[in-house]
Amino acid sequence: MKRIVGYARVSTREQAVDSQALEQQKARLIAAGAQELFVDVESGRKNDRRALKQLMNLVNNQQVDEVIITRLDRKARSLVKLRECVDIYKESGVNLRVLDQQIDLNTSQGKLLVNVLGALAEWEVDMLSERVKHGKQHRRNQKLACESYPWPYQVVNGKYQLENRRFLCLIEERPDNYQELYDEQSLEKLPGLTTKQIALDCINFFFQEQGLSRTVKAIFRKYGIMKTKAKKNGADGILHWTPTGFKRWLTNPVLCGHTVYHKRVTNAKGKRKPNEPKNWQIERNTHPEHCLLTDEQALEIEQILKFSTKLGYRCFNSDPNQPGTYREFSYQKGLVFCPDCGHKCIPKSAKCRRKGEHHYYFACRYAGMGCGNLKSTRREKIEAALIQALVQRSAAIAQGSDQQQPVIPEKSEKLQKLEERLAALEKIPDFDPDLENLKAKTRQLITEELNPFSSDSLANKTSEELIVAGNNLAIWYSLSNDEKVPIYHKLVRRITIRNGGVESVILNV
Repeated sequence: MKRIVGYARVSTREQAVDSQALEQQKARLIAAGAQELFVDVESGRKNDRRALKQLMNLVNNQQVDEVIITRLDRKARSLVKLRECVDIYKESGVNLRVLDQQIDLNTSQGKLLVNVLGALAEWEVDMLSERVKHGKQHRRNQKLACESYPWPYQVVNGKYQLENRRFLCLIEERPDNYQELYDEQSLEKLPGLTTKQIALDCINFFFQEQGLSRTVKAIFRKYGIMKTKAKKNGADGILHWTPTGFKRWLTNPVLCGHTVYHKRVTNAKGKRKPNEPKNWQIERNTHPEHCLLTDEQALEIEQILKFSTKLGYRCFNSDPNQPGTYREFSYQKGLVFCPDCGHKCIPKSAKCRRKGEHHYYFACRYAGMGCGNLKSTRREKIEAALIQALVQRSAAIAQGSDQQQPVIPEKSEKLQKLEERLAALEKIPDFDPDLENLKAKTRQLITEELNPFSSDSLANKTSEELIVAGNNLAIWYSLSNDEKVPIYHKLVRRITIRNGGVESVILNV
């Protein structure tokens, strides 16, 4: 008794679930005499389909007598792959029957039609790919939004817009008569947070926690939502984050009001993969009225992510009773090097039994293993040498300015202009919400100019401006641990230590 099998394939899971395409193929194959079926729900351009591999193994081992398919493109959309399959059928003596094209490999006419129709199928795929590319290029030329969009956005008339629908209601905000409101199907009367409010809350959590994993845990603690199997955030009405997914969402330029193209590219094997951010095409300010982040906040987020990756989790404060995010002297990690072997030094600690105190050091990681820099250096000594170098550099810069400009005004030119602008705005008698917002923005800029070490103004300050502002020891010693991490990593390039002392401090100025 002959063993006759059928092979069916549809391109996507939606075709298998939402249409009758797959069921029609199965019915036709069974009516044509197929005793068992092999089914794939994948693109015809993929050559590593699971059911197709199983079928070709049976053909290669001569465990079937005939294979039936409805159309030739169900088998392959590449002429190379199709010829490879046909050669296996010929060598194994297994017949291939195609219902729509009436092809039978036992005839010479069937062999000819396989090659001709295979070439046409490949040509059709290339034409479809070109049409898709032209369509995407047209959208880029028109500066339209991409087909995919981050949560909580939607695309309306080719533009990104924030979806401001109500998303969830916390239990503590639930009214006492919520059951009555729910029974009456008057959900509009129930309180609830919108998607925009929750998105802004997630961003605020990141600025507070200064790290991805801690932010995700904080979101879970507040909203009580754990990881789900949903592939798209918010698509199933459930909010869920992973640290990697939260990072991709947080660094998406769409949140800053920009549209980005070429985030993913197709490699030589036809597979899509993420593209390098430097190769993205970014169209700026395409939807400025629907922003979740400013460009300054995006730059601060980039710096926080860089610091978190560079410092590691051991530099973060895990004691809830201690203020601040970072531990003491955590900014020094990644900046201290050994001058002998050139490698980064590692942190160490020791407890003084007599006083019961902990002392913290930096030492060469290869001390005693080929490197002669054996003695560790106290972190307090490293910080003192660093601050002394910063004050000396500030004095040198100021002395150079004195030679070029004998009289130095007490206030900077930028600060004087901001104060003049604020004074002019205060003279306007009319009340206007936009005018009040401009006044508040000007006051904020004046505050940032007076305090160059604030987190809001740090991203806009150059290394030289920060060093000039810190012209005495008291300023540097008054900084908190959270302020030292971004400031020192922006100012310091390398600190070298040797046998318990600081040999050199190299600044970025």
